[in-house]
Amino acid sequence: MKLLSSVFLSLVFCSIIYSQEIPHNPKYTLSFGIADNFRLDKFNMDFAFKRLFDNSSQLRFFVSPRFASNSGESKHSDLNGVLQTESLEYSFGVGSDYLWTLLRNNDISLFGGAGLAFTYGNSNAQSTDNTSGDKVFKEVNKPFYNFGLRGIIGVEWMVSNKIGIHSEYVFTGSYNSDEIEHKSSFNDVPNPSVTISSSGISLNSKVLFGLSIYL
Repeated sequence: MKLLSSVFLSLVFCSIIYSQEIPHNPKYTLSFGIADNFRLDKFNMDFAFKRLFDNSSQLRFFVSPRFASNSGESKHSDLNGVLQTESLEYSFGVGSDYLWTLLRNNDISLFGGAGLAFTYGNSNAQSTDNTSGDKVFKEVNKPFYNFGLRGIIGVEWMVSNKIGIHSEYVFTGSYNSDEIEHKSSFNDVPNPSVTISSSGISLNSKVLFGLSIYL
């Protein structure tokens, strides 16, 4: 991660230097999601590719991968057994937006747009508890997906003619579906599994920060 951050910052630094020497009329953009604390040496794994048109509109394709894994072990001081836990969660989102420049004032522009998004993922949590002398195993598995429509409004500041920093507010209406499967066993004897399916429509919003490199 340190090497990736160093390479990323080097690209940004070189872009700022050369942008003042070479006239630039970009047609494409690479964008990276910045971490929530807005540190430029970290990003949230969001990537986007934009095609810029002469009428100040843009077509954006984005990818949003997520991955998290945790494991733990605890032992009660009065008991001989151990409680072990593991969790794994991942998701992969893709989509596209069509954006328009609404207002422009020198290096700052206001933009808006609309788009489509689709996400598929799964979360899995397991625990093994033998602190009571018996082995109790539990597992919860939850695959899910959602797709919906997005509305976007944001502001971009052009640091140079090759580097832009933007903030955008995204409002999404989506259809969500998931299936929760509960599995368990007692002393390695499996119990009947239980599966619960659900679906529905949700509305949510979020604020995103990003850095763009104009090519």
